[in-house]
Amino acid sequence: MNSTLENIPQSGLFQAPGQPVSLEKTLEVRRMLINELEAMVADHGFRLEIGADPDERILRRDDLTLPWLCDFIEAGLKRAIRHLSADLIGGSNVTRLDSTVSHSHPRLPYRRALRIVSGRGWRLALGEDLSESAQASLVRFCGLLPVQVISLPGQPRTASLAANLQGVSYFLPLAGEALRGELPLPGIEGPAVCRFRIDRLLQFILGLGECQTLKAAALGI
Repeated sequence: MNSTLENIPQSGLFQAPGQPVSLEKTLEVRRMLINELEAMVADHGFRLEIGADPDERILRRDDLTLPWLCDFIEAGLKRAIRHLSADLIGGSNVTRLDSTVSHSHPRLPYRRALRIVSGRGWRLALGEDLSESAQASLVRFCGLLPVQVISLPGQPRTASLAANLQGVSYFLPLAGEALRGELPLPGIEGPAVCRFRIDRLLQFILGLGECQTLKAAALGI
């Protein structure tokens, strides 16, 4: 077996592409990601909270709509990627991420996403969350682009989403669900809550397996 391939970190969803970057550069990318997220949120007069996990960032607002949130998270992902140079993340990663920046990301109602993965061999009952393997299959079906799966008012949704909520899950190649947004249904009061996973965003951008080696270092950032 090729010894070079053996040394490449493996993702739970796909084989990671390219050579891994150093821990120092990975932490620099992490800092840049957080800074870009905070800057974009601040541009709209919002702020991010740090979750119980140091790799989680949370946005809470009372005045968001689902279409606006879907646009916001796609624009935010593209904005963050545009600020990452080949010197920082490697030329192969820049090339791989070009389609993420230059293409619109598919947005699928939950039921449509379920039909797609069912047609590719995954037997999931209506209401089940997509497993990581099913998420990977859906991403491949959509041309290896990030995919938003949307739970709309009055339509089937996952059982993990409360009946009084609508929401979106953002599935990324190599990383699975990197973001989940939940909003009250129209006519119901309450805040929208959007959770960003910094570790999953790193997996996607750097082509890594799980970023467990970053956990201890991340606590000091």
